[in-house]
Amino acid sequence: MPTAPVLRRRFHRDLEAVDAQIRRMYELLQASLAEATVVLTSADAAGAREVVRRDGAIDELDHELEDSIVRILHLQSPVAGDLRYLVTVLRVAPELERSADLAEHIAARAAQGLGASLTPELVSHVRRMGDVAERMWAVAAEAWSQQTSAAVATLEHLDDEMDALHEELQGQLQRGALPLVPAVEMALVGRFYERLGDHALHVTERLGYAVGA
Repeated sequence: MPTAPVLRRRFHRDLEAVDAQIRRMYELLQASLAEATVVLTSADAAGAREVVRRDGAIDELDHELEDSIVRILHLQSPVAGDLRYLVTVLRVAPELERSADLAEHIAARAAQGLGASLTPELVSHVRRMGDVAERMWAVAAEAWSQQTSAAVATLEHLDDEMDALHEELQGQLQRGALPLVPAVEMALVGRFYERLGDHALHVTERLGYAVGA
């Protein structure tokens, strides 16, 4: 039977593996988000397929994380800070997975040719929304790396910026910037970016529980 020090070392290795997996999810999501904006505004179908492939990797990591944490909880019975950390991972990982799905949905519109329908003004607007989303997720990833929820105020400000861009996009579409069918698709894209911003804020707010804030 393993001794207490052996079990403790094994537990720390398990925690390190969990942290490596969640960090990898952040990295893959950031890459997918950046690529999604590029492929949409350039109507790059091949690039869209790469975003879809990356989403599959994030889905797999999400499932692996859940299995790993269930096993750790069963075998190690963590308490205090370690338990809060694992519970936070269980809450954050699904939001990362859903955010990757949103990036995939944006890229899918590129595969369908939506980018070719966009006016120069709308292309510029999409890039602005993509830039804000990327900045938000860069802040969120750094917050996770530092295990601090201090970035929430920054993310709230950026989320307000994203909401304003979303409202502006809706106004352009309502004024007839696009024909009906691409306008509907573009409205969905705007909603996807808005939700990406919300998720970046939410996962960082959840860090307050992990660090005992």
